[in-house]
Amino acid sequence: MNVGIDIGGTFVKFAFEENGSIKTEKILIKDYIEKKDIEGFLNEVLFILKDKNIKKLGIAVAGLLNKSKGYVEISPNIKPIEKYPIVDFFRENLKAEIYIENDANAAALGEYIYGNGKNSNILITLTLGTGLGSGAVINGKLLSGVNGVAMELGHTTVEKNGWRCHCGRNGCLESYVSSYGLERIYYMLTDKKIISSEIVSLANEGNTKALEAFEIFNDYLSTGLMNITHIFNPDKIILSGGIVEHYPILVKMAYSKLKEKAFPVSIEDLDIDISKLGEYSGAYGALALTKGGES
Repeated sequence: MNVGIDIGGTFVKFAFEENGSIKTEKILIKDYIEKKDIEGFLNEVLFILKDKNIKKLGIAVAGLLNKSKGYVEISPNIKPIEKYPIVDFFRENLKAEIYIENDANAAALGEYIYGNGKNSNILITLTLGTGLGSGAVINGKLLSGVNGVAMELGHTTVEKNGWRCHCGRNGCLESYVSSYGLERIYYMLTDKKIISSEIVSLANEGNTKALEAFEIFNDYLSTGLMNITHIFNPDKIILSGGIVEHYPILVKMAYSKLKEKAFPVSIEDLDIDISKLGEYSGAYGALALTKGGES
């Protein structure tokens, strides 16, 4: 059996493949992360895996990787995992081949192999969640980078001296296009602090301020998309994450605004779509790593 796991700050998601069939599941690990109990949550994952005769395991994890050392250098949302020898842990306990990749890169590979990115020449994925993840598959090859940290589009600058990003810099695309970015925009308009899911609900109900917040949010998103199209000239961009899933009209909004900003030729053959794999795109991508992808 080959398995892909996607390690996030709240859940670990699994994709199990056996005899051509893929099954998914997830477990809650938020309590372990809050308690900084790294070994506790890894043993919880190991408990699920250890009796399944695993030959290859792909790991997708949020953060900047050090692939040569087999661990995560920096992970803002999973701090306890930083510099923990995660590859060695699973290799020693499972006696399996282990592959590791950034979660956003893995999500791109998952969409390319199993999702709405099939048959694309240049695929870019953006995950609009707690942060802003991104990945690229070009001519069937995952763009991972020399050190495995390529495609940090969320940390490209869209406002000089702009809002503070969770990475510690100012004006990053993520500081506007993310759940906390949407919350900041809504607060700027209303002086009210509510979570992003509530803003999405209000927008779906037609609330004027929530709709205005999404217009500003989309202006930054479309600027990011313009930069992507001018750099990569992709034929496919896939948007995913809770914000898009629960407010799918954002896909049409983004494409409409992009047409106002980008060179027409750069989007002439571009299709913008929503994720097919949803919250399991990272797990599917981790599974795809076991088929001879990046290592």
